[in-house]
Amino acid sequence: MEIYEIRVDGNLDDHWADWFGDLRIERNRAGYTTLCGPVADQSALHGFLGKIRDLNLTLLSLKCVEHSRPPPNG
Repeated sequence: MEIYEIRVDGNLDDHWADWFGDLRIERNRAGYTTLCGPVADQSALHGFLGKIRDLNLTLLSLKCVEHSRPPPNG
């Protein structure tokens, strides 16, 4: 499971937290919101991006901050 930071323009209210599951909502004084947390797979990531689109938010950045690696074959 990877940890992602998704930054969007504007400040999301806490009532949107249910829409974004385990992602933490962090608002910044500069006027953007960072959604941060574990994302199960690419399908889940695309689901979050679809929700951002549906809310008509501007995506500023998307970054994988922690990448899980499969155990080595041995």
